[in-house]
Amino acid sequence: MSTNDTWSTFAAVYAAVISTFVLGWDAYKWLHSGPNVRIDTSTGMKIAGGGIPDPKSYISIIAVNNGDRATTITNLGFMYYKSWWKACLCRKRCDYSAIITTPSQAQPLPYRFEAGDQWIGLCEQDDDVDRMVQEGYLFVVLYCSTSGKGIRCLLKRKEHITVQKANRDA
Repeated sequence: MSTNDTWSTFAAVYAAVISTFVLGWDAYKWLHSGPNVRIDTSTGMKIAGGGIPDPKSYISIIAVNNGDRATTITNLGFMYYKSWWKACLCRKRCDYSAIITTPSQAQPLPYRFEAGDQWIGLCEQDDDVDRMVQEGYLFVVLYCSTSGKGIRCLLKRKEHITVQKANRDA
């Protein structure tokens, strides 16, 4: 094998490695592009300020679009499952579901959710919500135009503040 053949083989191998890396990088960018919505919830929230005190407790939902494209928030709701098995494997067969009609007056639904934006919604917390969190698995579900099955956030038992505790601490 001559020196020219060795250099040609080396250049071909180098080009094949680089082109494979570039193809993989483009696939990674394509898979991770678009909206990337994350939600977080807090229970037992009170509304402070204003002229009239509000004795109710609320669940606060904060969504952040960490992606590079906009989406539209279309709906917000609850899904309750009595067992862990149903919550993980049978997502569509919940034991109870509800839609929150007006979670935010400042950012009403449907809401155009730009990249880098934050959306905040509230829903009333009552004894039924407390019972569902303690006895099963209650998820807050945010529906967007780009994700068909909804973005779920579990209301965790350890972090849950009941209505009675929120009223006692207020």
